[in-house]
Amino acid sequence: MTGPAGSAPPGDAGVEAALAALPESRRELARLLLAARRPVPARPAPRSGAGPVPATALQTRLWHRERGAAERGADGTPDAPGTGAHAVRLTGHLDEDRLRDALTGVLRRHEALRTRLAATGTGAVELHVAQEPDLRLTRADLSGYGEEARTAHVRREIAEGAAAGLDLESGRTTRFRLLRLGPGDHVLLLASHLAVFDGWSSGVFLTDLAAGYRDGTGGLTPPPLQLTDYADWQSRWLAGPEGSAELADRRAAFADLPAAPRAPGGFARGHFPVRLGRPVVEAGLALGAAEGATPFMTLLTALAVVLARYEGRDEAVIGTPAAGRFATELEGAVGQFTTVVPIRIDLSGGPSFPALLHRTRAAVAEALGHQRLPVDALFGTGTPPPYRVLFALHNYPAVPFGLPGIEVRQLPGPPARHLELYSPDPAAALACIGLTERDGEIGGTAEYNRRAAAPEDVRGLLTGIEAVLDRAVAEPAAPVRTRH
Repeated sequence: MTGPAGSAPPGDAGVEAALAALPESRRELARLLLAARRPVPARPAPRSGAGPVPATALQTRLWHRERGAAERGADGTPDAPGTGAHAVRLTGHLDEDRLRDALTGVLRRHEALRTRLAATGTGAVELHVAQEPDLRLTRADLSGYGEEARTAHVRREIAEGAAAGLDLESGRTTRFRLLRLGPGDHVLLLASHLAVFDGWSSGVFLTDLAAGYRDGTGGLTPPPLQLTDYADWQSRWLAGPEGSAELADRRAAFADLPAAPRAPGGFARGHFPVRLGRPVVEAGLALGAAEGATPFMTLLTALAVVLARYEGRDEAVIGTPAAGRFATELEGAVGQFTTVVPIRIDLSGGPSFPALLHRTRAAVAEALGHQRLPVDALFGTGTPPPYRVLFALHNYPAVPFGLPGIEVRQLPGPPARHLELYSPDPAAALACIGLTERDGEIGGTAEYNRRAAAPEDVRGLLTGIEAVLDRAVAEPAAPVRTRH
């Protein structure tokens, strides 16, 4: 067959008629066989037909981890990242029926929010999409509490929402709760399973929710690409010649590096808030900008110097989460598209910090060019990646979440469990430093493996970044030191 993948080839009406005549048990198998004969595009495209599709590499790992925790009788907290929580304060007259309709419309628009994962007879994991949305919205009236008690109750509800498990197998992957604090004062809580909802998705969701509430759900048409389109494409692309070749090439690029050692005690999560020193960092970022480096590249370069000293080597490998939305059509979809790209930075030869920035810029560009490769496929099950530290400077787009007659304010929630989400083997991880830049301040959360590091070890990475930037500004021509 010819024609682009994901679309019907010329003269396909006869094929569709033949497929319709098959028993339902054989129809989807026939569709899959036909799709396998089409060339796999370099980027995701709308899939052909309906029915289940293979889960992504990341979803497969999360599903197996969740199932393993359930079989052990555990609650899943130590092993699976589970749930992400978001909360918004709504001040003004809220039409609860319109809100409910808008929430249902958003669930109908995005297949990811109607998806469950299930194992096949061969042990593979598939995505199944329900035709109709199943809105899980509960309410609680807190108007009878005093202000202090209401505030404490809201905080507890947000924390409990993030801790309570959602179930991939049943498809109960989203949950909403509306808290009434008083007349014209509400808090909307959203809990979502991280296997179907990434950080970027929160902006997409809130934008769609505002549109559905403001203008009705008629305009909430499906996005050009869905999570299922992406999952179907990823499976076929990895098995095809282009994906197999890129996978082999990238594995060869890291073949000379040892896998990160696993902590003897496994994994136990710790976290604490962090903030980088403003004057030092501002001067360092200005130095980086003069060399054409973004703030992320400048901070990553400083971290590479710190890690090279820590490990006693002349290079550093750092994992960085990437949005994975390398096709523009994915930007309006809810789903879990995040991947981790390993960035290998060469510090040999004693370059100056500005010279090292140029090496980092090239390494970042090269690494981000491989966002199509899921990290779970790159390093495989049971093989820890060659990095122990992950670093991110998040730049999710700002969301103008406006509702008519209502003041909207996002409330802080508990930090997401990024180490377990992003690392194929959390026991081999040391730390994940996730930062954001707001109003000239750079701060965020440092997560770490308590079986492999103490808080002071992770704080040492951060103070090390500041020290490297301080010296680079004071002596830009001096060679960086990769040995203590």
